[in-house]
Parts: sequence; C-alpha cells; structure tokens
Amino acid sequence: PSNQPRFIFSRIIGGEEAVPYSWPWQVSVQISDEHICGGAVLAKEWVVTAAHCLNSKRLLCSGSVKRYIIHPSFNKTTMDSDIALLQLAEPLEFNPYVGPVCLPAKEEAVQPSRVCVVTGWGGRKLHQLEVPILVFDTCQSYYINLPSRVTQRMICAGFPLEEDSFVLVQGDSGGPLVCPSEDNSGFYTLHGITSWGLGCGGKSYPGVYTNVGVFVDWINTNVIESKIW
Repeated sequence: PSNQPRFIFSRIIGGEEAVPYSWPWQVSVQISDEHICGGAVLAKEWVVTAAHCLNSKRLLCSGSVKRYIIHPSFNKTTMDSDIALLQLAEPLEFNPYVGPVCLPAKEEAVQPSRVCVVTGWGGRKLHQLEVPILVFDTCQSYYINLPSRVTQRMICAGFPLEEDSFVLVQGDSGGPLVCPSEDNSGFYTLHGITSWGLGCGGKSYPGVYTNVGVFVDWINTNVIESKIW
C-alpha cells in the first residue's frame, strides 16, 4: 500500500477502523448494491473471495462481474477448499489507491506466531486487526469435538478462547488475511481468505481461513487461461 496502515492493536470485535487507502486490494462483493462479502484484487480483471459467498447467481446480474469460478473441490458442508475467483466485466484502473495483493509462492506456509492482518467490512467502514497465526495442531484441537473440522487447506489466526477477542462477523467472509514481508519493505502477501469460525463475542474460537498457498497453481491457471481467450 502507498498509504501505510497504522495499528492501535485493539482486540475487539470488528477490530479498529483502517486508515483510508491503506488496503488497496480490499474489495466489497455486492449483490443488488448490498455488501455480502469481502475479497481481494489479484489482477486488473480478477478478484479472489470465498466460495461460500457465491451461492446466488444474482451476483452476475450486477453487470460488474463477467463470470465466477468456484473451486471444484469446494464442500459447502465442511467449508474445505473455500475459494473462488471473480472475473470482472471491465478491468480495474490501478493507481496509488487501487492495486493487487501479492500471492504467496506455491505451497508457501505462513509460520505460526507470525502476526498478520485481517480486514473486512463488518460494518459500514473497513476495519483491520492484527492476529497471530496459530500452530495447526493447536487450532485443530479447538474444533476436534465439533462438526466443523480444520484441514491442511486451512489456516487459523486469532486469539482463541479469550474474552473480547476478534471474531468473524457477517460481512467479513471472503476478505483477505495478509502477512507483511519480514524485511519490512511494506509488501503484504495474501495467505488467507476469511472462511469460517465459531463464536460471537465473549469466549470464541480462532478464525479459520482458506490457505491460499495451497491454491496458487489453480489461481494462476485460471488467470492465465483467461488471457489466452
């Protein structure tokens, strides 16, 4: 981002209000002018979001979306492979305030305890929060006795089982979980897509995100093939 974000690190539901223009890849996915999910810009014609956000073909009636591609392995019951691509009808115009997020390398894993950032419109304004990445086994243990399961195609972040911790709220789904470069160069990499979680205030479970690194080949294949057409 050309306008670097600032953090107060307020661990409250919805996080803290983001600095304007600090997340230039953040998208609002809308149906009939109503915000339903977040998303992230990958290229001038492409946005990535969560597959579970696209359960209505009314999305195509907006005129701004040319088509959408849901991952063929998406399971709406388990939320596995919860990722989808939107191809825009008109390309975006990149400028200092609108631009793409970096993709991770294929199978690149984000290290536990790394502090990353989740952004989303749980309300009328964009909010942000720094969240720590959790060890996979630790995250899985929180959901082990519940119908939902955490798989290797997911990552977890947040403050599990604490009062007043950040939890996913309606409107945050599909939004980006980005991690800053370790060399402090100001670049951010998209490692997660907000997918699911349990709890709403009070004691809550860690948020679960689609592990973008697992799907880099699938993303690149679809984006490259569209250019051939």
